[in-house]
Amino acid sequence: MQTYKKDAGWIAKYGIPLGVFLLFVISTCRAQSDQCIPTAGQFSGSLQISPGIGCLPLTIKASSSLRGVKNVRYVFEYQGGAVKETDLKRDSVYTYRKAGLYRVLQYSEQEGRQLRACAIVQVYDTLPPEVSTTSCLNHLSLTIPKAADYQYDWYEVKWGDGTSERLDGAKPFGAHAYPDDSPREITVQGVHLYGMCGGTTRLRFRPVRSSTSPVIEGVKAIGARTLEVTFTNPGANAIWLEQRVPGGIYQRSRRFDETQRAIFQLEADTTQSVCFRITLADTCLQAPPSAEVCYEPPKPPDPVPVVDSTVFLPDAFSPNADGINDRFVPKGLVGRPVRLTVFNRWGEVVFQSDDARDGWDGHQQNQPLPPGPYSYRMITEKASGERLEKRGLVLLMK
Repeated sequence: MQTYKKDAGWIAKYGIPLGVFLLFVISTCRAQSDQCIPTAGQFSGSLQISPGIGCLPLTIKASSSLRGVKNVRYVFEYQGGAVKETDLKRDSVYTYRKAGLYRVLQYSEQEGRQLRACAIVQVYDTLPPEVSTTSCLNHLSLTIPKAADYQYDWYEVKWGDGTSERLDGAKPFGAHAYPDDSPREITVQGVHLYGMCGGTTRLRFRPVRSSTSPVIEGVKAIGARTLEVTFTNPGANAIWLEQRVPGGIYQRSRRFDETQRAIFQLEADTTQSVCFRITLADTCLQAPPSAEVCYEPPKPPDPVPVVDSTVFLPDAFSPNADGINDRFVPKGLVGRPVRLTVFNRWGEVVFQSDDARDGWDGHQQNQPLPPGPYSYRMITEKASGERLEKRGLVLLMK
């Protein structure tokens, strides 16, 4: 074990061993012109790199261990072949900003002799690991599903309460229990053995000590297609808002995390009934759903009684193309043009005609309207020329 640590330190200081270096040279370089392959009559220099391994961005310092050397120059990203004078750098400090395996070529002179030397630098990436968590009350477990992509030797987890844990690099899994419900910041760092560095991910977790059920305080319409829901969540647990139509089953519509109270809006058909409840997202909490709260559309006002019945309109119609009562048509002594205006429950005009003796088919801009009550106003003239106006309600059925 001591020898291993010593070797690791030597590699980090001086670069990758000569054997690995030669294999790298043989497999990646062209032997005829590669300046890193010794040739007859060529004196070898001495190149030292510190550090030889590390993470982005990696700044190294190159030097020679020989005495009396001069005119020292470097190519820090040598890829084989002949070297131009413009490729050479006299500065011995260099920073790598991309991950990879690099060769450093050194030229120098000693007592009139031309010297060459090469070394390899390993630069690791620092990708933050993608962490997946599962929680239950004050317990938290985490995994790293894409561990194989990062190739870290291990992961260092700091749980945010003064404790830490080292996870296996191939199959990382960790679990922890917190003593209280204080919010925690957790850090997960991938670590490369050579270089002792890597990317870090931070995440927040709030342990839960109780499973208090949330409460829906109210639901109301604030527009023709908008409902406003107000709820409290004393435990600040992650929750799901669920909704259903009468007789249907609940469907999840929106999730809230660590929200103690909220007033929010959602799109809905306010002419129809709809019910809401809240459930805890963490099923291990074993708390029942909140009490169901339903929205009911307001009832339309009663129609104003009309004494004159020479012209009348039906109380309901069903535009379903069955040939029976498909249109809302004025009936009776209709001899003059009839001005008919139909409103929805919000007072918006959905139909208007200055001569509606053919009636209304239950559509607005060629689109069928939903079933429900609609108010109307009819204006016409009697045969005597007297103006006749009537108001009332009609039920659109399917």
